[in-house]
Amino acid sequence: MKWLWTGWLVCALAAGLFGYMAFVEAPAISALLGGLALPDSTLLGYGEDQARALYTAFAAEFAAAETAGRQSAAAAYVALHAGFDLAVPPLLAASLAFLAFASAYAGRSQARPKRPVSIGIGLVLALAFTYLACDFLENAVADAMYGPQAMKAGFNESFVFVLQVLTRGKYLTLALAALLILALWIVRWAGPRGATPEAGSSLDQR
Repeated sequence: MKWLWTGWLVCALAAGLFGYMAFVEAPAISALLGGLALPDSTLLGYGEDQARALYTAFAAEFAAAETAGRQSAAAAYVALHAGFDLAVPPLLAASLAFLAFASAYAGRSQARPKRPVSIGIGLVLALAFTYLACDFLENAVADAMYGPQAMKAGFNESFVFVLQVLTRGKYLTLALAALLILALWIVRWAGPRGATPEAGSSLDQR
């Protein structure tokens, strides 16, 4: 189908931006914090002790940055969320939706997919939107906990559980969506292939 190249382009763009953010931007901030991982990259999120230790590292680095007159890790973290991490979640969600639809329509006729496949696609869409909400809310809570303003206000333990739930929800929805997409593609290649529109028209001419 002609629209497929657009979807693959979105997937490639999402992968490229995610890779740059995960392997270039985030490690640079972590390096300023003595190698501590950012909350965004921890699969199970941070408990209170870990979150407090990370805040202590942010606060110490913030004080050193102010003395040196340079950008702090806290400011860089907020800038990351306002930059690459503002674009990546929608692109990832769109990629999940595309991969689900492509499993049913790519290289096939416009025939309506079977009911289980339609349900699977619907579940992927729901998970993609849930992931998107979790990721954006996670960024907002993380900024409130570790941004420059938080360095002056002090550690807020009431945000710890919320951030942990959002982080876990983000990765859980991504994992479930990926498994469903894998299942949809397995069903696609295991089942009989429908005739393409071109093949159908050539048969009619005969």
